Amino acid sequence: MPQGGILFYRLESLNLGIINQSSSATTVLEAALVGAGLLTFQQSLAVTLGSELGSTFMGQLVAFPAITRLSAIIIAAGFFSSLLTKTKRRKSIAGTILGFGILFLGMDMMSKSLIPLRSYQPFLDLMARIENPIFGIIIGILFTMIVQSSGATSGLTIAMAMSGTISLSQAVPINMGAAVGTCITAVLGSLALNREAKRTAYIHIVFQSIGVVLVFVLLSIPFRGDRLWLVLAKEFTSRVLGTESLARQIAMAHTFMSVVNHIFIIPMLPLIIKIFNRIYPPMEIEKPFGVRYINDSLIETPEIALKLARKEILRGVEIVKVMFDDSVAVFKTRDMEKVREINNIEDNVDILRNEIIPFLTKLAAKELTEKESEKEVTYLYITNEFESIGDVIDKNIMALAEKMVENNYHFSSNGSKDIEKLHGKISVNLAHIIKVIRDDDLILANNITKTGCTIRKLETDLREQHFKRLHDGLQESMETSAVHLDLLDNLKRINDHIVYIAYTVLGKI
Repeated sequence: MPQGGILFYRLESLNLGIINQSSSATTVLEAALVGAGLLTFQQSLAVTLGSELGSTFMGQLVAFPAITRLSAIIIAAGFFSSLLTKTKRRKSIAGTILGFGILFLGMDMMSKSLIPLRSYQPFLDLMARIENPIFGIIIGILFTMIVQSSGATSGLTIAMAMSGTISLSQAVPINMGAAVGTCITAVLGSLALNREAKRTAYIHIVFQSIGVVLVFVLLSIPFRGDRLWLVLAKEFTSRVLGTESLARQIAMAHTFMSVVNHIFIIPMLPLIIKIFNRIYPPMEIEKPFGVRYINDSLIETPEIALKLARKEILRGVEIVKVMFDDSVAVFKTRDMEKVREINNIEDNVDILRNEIIPFLTKLAAKELTEKESEKEVTYLYITNEFESIGDVIDKNIMALAEKMVENNYHFSSNGSKDIEKLHGKISVNLAHIIKVIRDDDLILANNITKTGCTIRKLETDLREQHFKRLHDGLQESMETSAVHLDLLDNLKRINDHIVYIAYTVLGKI
């Protein structure tokens, strides 16, 4: 990926990590997007790194002891804002403010409730063992795997520090373990997704483990009667931030681990990916045909779900386009293998339709905006229409082709040209409707609606020309009359479906 692209994705993911305060949640979403094809594995690397750094903002925030005293005000602001606002976006913002207020209140309550642990001997014995970094890392991994949030673990260590029950040397190893333990959420979230999504989750573990190893090395170096990493955290907090706060030291040590990790990983990224690809290569056993972009895990994010549904619909329409373009050629080539191939391809159209419709139906049960609801209904109509076009080609046009071959019939020269003329115009319309769906091109959709009368008139004219050939006693026209007329009618029906899709996109249905 170009350097500018890496920077963009890192900034975007840094913002996302700060907002949702969870590298796990960000990576789960990221894995889903990779699995759906909206992000590539290479792009996801920057998202992973950005989310790791952004998620440390929680520790920095809760390390302000004074902010917990404002928790009641923040909760009140969030609560009343949610009652007074009407739009979905503002309600989400109010809910976020309310959530932060509850978080700060919980931190205050937790730090006060932990004070008795300062004299509880079993706890003191456990804390003494945690001063061994390896044991502390294991505790951090296990605890974070259970709560599935490194932010929660970091917040707990800061709350314990504020209550005087834990030291910097004990908190740092726990937070190091939390950095690895938080990866379990992304791993679990990727189990039902494809190989690229799993690779996205597993590389998260690799990145976090590298950071832990780097800090462990620095933590093992004696310096000024202490450990180098602890001295660095204390010195920065004291000299730059002007405070001796233990909570702030813990928060800075946690953030610095991500910073040091980035400094090491970014220049080494090509080598890391090369090694990772050898261990877990980007290849996948070919699966039976099915949906590629949609799955039920995306239902909770309607905007993304609708974009992915459109990508699946486009797959279906493009398959139908291939079927349509090949269908009339069969009457000339008389290739029965091509007939069977078109029949098999139509099965794929049915598979997509049978997955897209239930997906959109489930999405409709969610709280959608007016615009999202309109799109959901439009996509339902389009899905049914392209499946209907596939059925016309498979069950009607291919049946006519088989009849022609079995009876050794041939269209007359002019009859063949007439059919190709009608087919060509409808093929253009089918190509245009794909562009309409892909680009929301309303001008082109409006132009397609005007072809309805034009195609019907052309079909009528071609019928009259066929009848003229019959009156002239042309043997080929007499033999193929039923097939010829049915074929013209079916081609017209296909255009009617295309026009209907255009009207649907325009919101005129």
